[in-house]
Amino acid sequence: MALFSLLIALLLERTLTLGDQWQFESWFSKLSTKLRGTFEPTATLFTIVALTIPAALTYIVLQLAEGLLFGLVSLFVWIVVALISVGCLHYRTLYKKYLLSVCHQDIQASYHVAAALAELDLLDINDEAKLGAKVGRQLTWINYRFYCTTVLMMVIGGPVAVIFYASVRTMALLTARDQLPSNSLVNLVLFVLDWLPARVVALGYVMVGNFSHSISVWFSLVIKPNVSAYELVSQVAMAAEQVSHQSDNQGVCMQSTCRLVHLAKRNLMLVVAIIALMTISGIII
Repeated sequence: MALFSLLIALLLERTLTLGDQWQFESWFSKLSTKLRGTFEPTATLFTIVALTIPAALTYIVLQLAEGLLFGLVSLFVWIVVALISVGCLHYRTLYKKYLLSVCHQDIQASYHVAAALAELDLLDINDEAKLGAKVGRQLTWINYRFYCTTVLMMVIGGPVAVIFYASVRTMALLTARDQLPSNSLVNLVLFVLDWLPARVVALGYVMVGNFSHSISVWFSLVIKPNVSAYELVSQVAMAAEQVSHQSDNQGVCMQSTCRLVHLAKRNLMLVVAIIALMTISGIII
């Protein structure tokens, strides 16, 4: 069921234009707003309740749907969970704006959109040729955060694990945007959840990219237990595609961005293909 629901969710996400009601971040933001009226946002209890409620509700819905209409209701729940978890309309819109600004040779707009993609107020890059590589690196991270981890969590723990990860991920994003107070507990939980998936996804970049150039980077980072998931995934992706920060072209370079985006898509296809083979062989259901 995991493979089938993931394939349908990815297909729908790619082919349909989904609104905010299909974005997990939108639902979680509403939940956190309601919880503010009961709990202090800086309290640990607020974090625990906010992270637990979505996963608990998902578990209850799955239990109620079990066996209904020959399992079709359960399948529908799995698909919806996967669909709202991979939804990153905000970043997809920004990426389209970035490509449009580069095509129009609007350097100021390119920097502005790139900063929004990186969740920064100001992007500290002086060389325009480096901007394309920076955006591509950020897009590989977004691909990991929303797509690869959703796929892996669905296989590891089903919809409940997916929703729990999406809750932690969203709370970390809201904290980074100063919409919620800084929380060390969220960062710790997210680090633990990312520890294994980041290493698996980074290894995928080694397999679909330049193996000889990236395997040494992967080894040098994977042996460091405290390395952040962002550094691990993005640095290995850069090495796998051999993207240089330097360019002889004038203006913003789109080539490095597109190369890294294509690399991220190939990596996601590899992860799904491996899951398909494991499903066919009966290792996972």
